[in-house]
Amino acid sequence: MEHGNRADSHGINSGMDFELHQIKKNYINDFIQEILEALDSIELELVNLEVDPENAEYLNSVYNIFVSLKGLAGFLEKDEAVRLIEENEALIDVCRKFNIPATRAFINLLLQTVLFLRRICSNSNIDKDTRFLGEIEQHLISVKQLHEEIMLDVKQPVRPPEDKIGEILVEEGAMQENDINDVLEKQNNEYRKMKFGEIAVREKKLDTGKLIRAIRAQKIRNVSGDQYVKIPLKQLDKILDIAKCLEVTQKKLHDESVSRFGSDDAFTAEIKKAGEMSADIGKIIQELRLVTLQQSFQKITRAARAMIEEAGIHVVFSTIGENTEIRKETADEIVIPLAELVELILSIYGSRQGMGQEKLGNIELAAFNKNNSVIIEVFGNQIVNSEPFAASRNMDGIRRKIEKINGHVEFEDMKDSGCKVKIILPAG
Repeated sequence: MEHGNRADSHGINSGMDFELHQIKKNYINDFIQEILEALDSIELELVNLEVDPENAEYLNSVYNIFVSLKGLAGFLEKDEAVRLIEENEALIDVCRKFNIPATRAFINLLLQTVLFLRRICSNSNIDKDTRFLGEIEQHLISVKQLHEEIMLDVKQPVRPPEDKIGEILVEEGAMQENDINDVLEKQNNEYRKMKFGEIAVREKKLDTGKLIRAIRAQKIRNVSGDQYVKIPLKQLDKILDIAKCLEVTQKKLHDESVSRFGSDDAFTAEIKKAGEMSADIGKIIQELRLVTLQQSFQKITRAARAMIEEAGIHVVFSTIGENTEIRKETADEIVIPLAELVELILSIYGSRQGMGQEKLGNIELAAFNKNNSVIIEVFGNQIVNSEPFAASRNMDGIRRKIEKINGHVEFEDMKDSGCKVKIILPAG
């Protein structure tokens, strides 16, 4: 009798467990359905952001949906889903707070997040797939990197509007305070219609290149309502050609004036000053033709992240020296060979990690100026021998493209820590 009671009790407990399991399963299915509907809404809002990247309402809508998703994802009991939602929520929030427009990289990352969440919802055992988990980890790295880049941009120090060009020049060591005072005195008395920088260059108190750097620093530091116009490079080149012709003509006039009136003559001295001013104009235009490598590095970074995600490998990609200046044409043309170089390095990493060598990959792009050249160093920590790498057919193609823009390539073995590829380019 007692044995029969225990059997009945066991049967009742089993039945209750089954019922509870079914109830839980039904609830989870309901939550999954809600999550999928929310993901549909996110995709629609991302389409709107693609059309109107600066629309705050669309961005706020995406943020609010992610906030609601975080609560729903907790019921799935999938840590990966919660991490994906939290990291993307933080990224969207920083864009909202600092009025950052929705870039293509930002939208692509969110779309990729949506795809990962759909896969988690459609397969309850996918969290046991190590390859899938690796893809998520790489994706989360990309999300965090974009978050960090935005924070670095918004945290750039901005000086108060009272920063003046003279103060910046003294701070940078380009001029002494007594020279600043001399120029200000001449501005008040002799050259009332001329700007401070023009007087400083005219009086040979300041080098043109240093003045341009100070002006750029002033623009960055000061909040200004100034308006600017875009000048096509072809037009800028025409102005440069005119300035060069003018400089040659004034040189001839100066030589003629010296032969007729002597080098101490007032007319000869004025012609000499005019020639020097023409030369300064040429230098200024040459400086204006320079751009930073920031846009080029951003393109390469986006391409590298896409390749890393597609290959499903563990690689940290970083850049430094984006503000290094170079000719506009060179900055545009270096993108393709640099991207191909990164792709070549990643293919080596992929094969090494595929053979079970799980060392974390690291690729770093660093740019800087040296001896009138721009040097871009590409470091890879998993290239143990540069010789076969340098002699490869793909590297030959990359080298030819760099040579077409008057650059050349050098290789440096870093012993056991990897290899460094140096690309040396003309700065101007």
